[in-house]
Amino acid sequence: MAGLILANLPETGPGLKALAAWIPLDLPGGLNLSLRDWIQDGLLTIFFLTMGLDLRQEAATGTLRDHKQVLLPMLAALGGVAVPILIYCLFNLGSPAGLRGWAVPTATDVAFSLAALQLLLPKAGPALQAFLMTLAIFDDLVGVLLIALGYSSLGQPSWLLVSLAGLVVWALLVRAANRFCPLWRPLVFLCLLGALAGGLLAWYSLFKAGIHPVLAGVAMGLLTPVARPNAAEAEATEAEEPSASTAPNVTEPTEHRPTDTKPSGTEPTETHPPVTSQANTKPAGFEPTEIEPNRNPTLSPAERLDHFLTPLSALVVLPLFAFFSLSISLDQLGPGLLTDRVFWGATLGLALGKPLGIMTMVILASRLGLQRPAGSTTGNMIGLCQLCGIGFTMSFLIANLAFAGSPHLESALLGVLAGSVLSVLIVAVGTIPGRLRSARHT
Repeated sequence: MAGLILANLPETGPGLKALAAWIPLDLPGGLNLSLRDWIQDGLLTIFFLTMGLDLRQEAATGTLRDHKQVLLPMLAALGGVAVPILIYCLFNLGSPAGLRGWAVPTATDVAFSLAALQLLLPKAGPALQAFLMTLAIFDDLVGVLLIALGYSSLGQPSWLLVSLAGLVVWALLVRAANRFCPLWRPLVFLCLLGALAGGLLAWYSLFKAGIHPVLAGVAMGLLTPVARPNAAEAEATEAEEPSASTAPNVTEPTEHRPTDTKPSGTEPTETHPPVTSQANTKPAGFEPTEIEPNRNPTLSPAERLDHFLTPLSALVVLPLFAFFSLSISLDQLGPGLLTDRVFWGATLGLALGKPLGIMTMVILASRLGLQRPAGSTTGNMIGLCQLCGIGFTMSFLIANLAFAGSPHLESALLGVLAGSVLSVLIVAVGTIPGRLRSARHT
């Protein structure tokens, strides 16, 4: 909202517009991008890298391993993509320029949706939160495919081979750094520098090929290993069980649980298996300082990279991207916004299409025998589906790709903002009667 406000103040509007169009680096090879483009094509790659890391970890150790648990949110995500597209296209029939934004209302911002779920529906249990996170994972996958297939133009296919080579370099050197981590630190540093060079090569190659370069981040995340270094696990085992001398204790790291060999409360978090969905919730500052050298090496490369990049993505990249995406002037829109078909297609696609599509698929799947999340009621399930209408990051990106240089861009961005805010307001108003009843009983 700060970008939208500053862009419409006479004191700051012209300066903000000039800042967005400023070219900070006039590099060869077509990289003379504006600041807005560097944020959208460059910095946003960090967000997509964390997305790929999350997908990789969930597939290896999280909810995506259980096919029965995955099927319902996967079907719900497909419904939550199809119905918004239908609503948007109905509003923009007869307008080929407007139809280019057909994918704008298909995304769910998992961070905002999960925060709103915990705030507005505090009785929603862990099963509902896991359902929302799994649904958002598939939603992100669909968004990546839509960007790759619908908003990329393959201009120079030969660059795809160069991109593939860069990704191979990334995958090999990250694994080499993981293998040499307990052996020789300088070699690890050289491997990481080489992996970074491979990742940058993959990014630039996709840029030259005509495919949106942020997709290199997803590929790099999916190619990052989730296995822990074997030697580091052995060192952790020896540190936890100094009296153990038999070979089976070294070769079976999953057996040394502290419940049998340690007093309760002494090192509760070190010997847990690498459940990546909980990795970001461990407050490292509460652990004894003497186990820090052993705890960090036992993390997988995907976990370490995710821990490093997630704060950067959440606190720097996404706020900057949202700020410059919404730094649009409302003067040229005026009252005509109320009759703008792109605006209403994006707004109602998110606020109406997302919950309608998701809830319809949940009902159909339930009748076919799939079980809803444990502890879910009709009320909190409807509220969860409505909160999936919070689009933001991915919707902003698709709008920028679909309407680059078009007068429809401002309408699409404001439609995403309006649909997301409307989704939150609907749930907030819908929970008022329940809160009043709870207040009367207390």
